[in-house]
Amino acid sequence: MPRSKSPLPLGAESHLFLVGQSKRGFWVARDLEGRSEGIFRDQKEAMRFALYEGGHANAVLLSPAPVEPSFGTGIH
Repeated sequence: MPRSKSPLPLGAESHLFLVGQSKRGFWVARDLEGRSEGIFRDQKEAMRFALYEGGHANAVLLSPAPVEPSFGTGIH
C-alpha cells in the first residue's frame, strides 16, 4: 500500500488564517496567532496568501463578518 505524502515539509508549522473583507473594502488574511497578516485588493489574493502561509488546505476560515487588519497589534 502506498504511503501518502505529508502536506507539510518536516519541521514546518501550520497556522490557521482568518480571511475577510474589511469595512473599507479591502481583503485581510490574518494568522489567528498574530504572527502574520496581509492586506489585499481581492479575495483571491488573500486566499492564496493564507493557503500558502498556512501550510495546508484547511488553514483558512472565511469570515462572514468584517475583518480589520491588526497592524501588528495581535488579535482583538
